[in-house]
Amino acid sequence: MRNRLAKVSFVITLLLISLSAAKYAIADFHYQRAKASYDYLDIAKLKYARELNEIVDTLDQSLRFRRNSADALDFKADLLYQSWWLSPDGQYLQDSQLLQNALLLHEEAQTDRKGWVFSVARMALIYSHQAELDSNFHQWFIESHRLGLYETTIARSLMVVGLQNWAKLSESQQSLTMDFIRASIEQKANSAQAMVILLDGYHLRQEACEALPNTPRKIAVCKEIS
Repeated sequence: MRNRLAKVSFVITLLLISLSAAKYAIADFHYQRAKASYDYLDIAKLKYARELNEIVDTLDQSLRFRRNSADALDFKADLLYQSWWLSPDGQYLQDSQLLQNALLLHEEAQTDRKGWVFSVARMALIYSHQAELDSNFHQWFIESHRLGLYETTIARSLMVVGLQNWAKLSESQQSLTMDFIRASIEQKANSAQAMVILLDGYHLRQEACEALPNTPRKIAVCKEIS
């Protein structure tokens, strides 16, 4: 009797393992399909949010089989954010269902991959789309600085967030923005000319040049100021 129960238990365990493996495989298949479709797009030429709908639907199929996939959750959130840019779905976070849904997905991803810098930075970016910046923005802006200051794309993205919202920032937030500017100037991926154009676009180059320590790359950015 014991041997029979042991065999039944063994078979059930194998079936559960096989089922779990199959679900992961199906989830990954749909996730990779979504990634391939996205990589095929020319993002700069997108005009309508509906052009991303099919990829979002494919990711939903992946998430049906594996809901706790942080990669898929963050990817879908990014797509919703891009859809927001291409749609008339509210200027601010509180008015936009797309932004709110994207935020929920990033938060869900954080429960399974806490402290993932690209997810953290995206949350700071989403919270920056408010008429008045709140404590949530401050929290994720600080966290982005702590985790991603020396990540090239993170530093540049959060620098731009700070520049865009400069007049609304607190003194401490402006200080963090200056740190993102400093890190971005030192990154080889950002040419001095590109940094000049960016900082001049927000009329903050002189202020940054006065605040930041002298380095060869910073001098190259600041040398044209009379």
